[in-house]
Amino acid sequence: MIDRVLVELNKTEGIKGSMVVGKDGLVIASQLPGNIDAELVGAMASAAFGASERTVSEIGMGNLEQAMVEGEHGKILMIDTGEGILVVLTDAKVNLGLIRINMKRAAEKIKAMI
Repeated sequence: MIDRVLVELNKTEGIKGSMVVGKDGLVIASQLPGNIDAELVGAMASAAFGASERTVSEIGMGNLEQAMVEGEHGKILMIDTGEGILVVLTDAKVNLGLIRINMKRAAEKIKAMI
């Protein structure tokens, strides 16, 4: 069922792929392009999200809502889904507002599933 949520999310213009990874780095579900190693991305995304959570907490900014890593050729967006993290890979130039709205909707559905 999570895969269906990811397939629907991937229809958003500019999204190249998405996945849900546990806070331990293990892949729960993945809809990534075949040339991307889901296990590797999941482990790294989990580590980056965890470090961001600790940083935000340590400086008194409350709970982490979303993290973004921006590279020359695209972005990685991450949002908490309770027991996991929704990770989305995008093109470089995208409508971040639309993607963030769709990610929040998907995250709510995923929270109810895991």
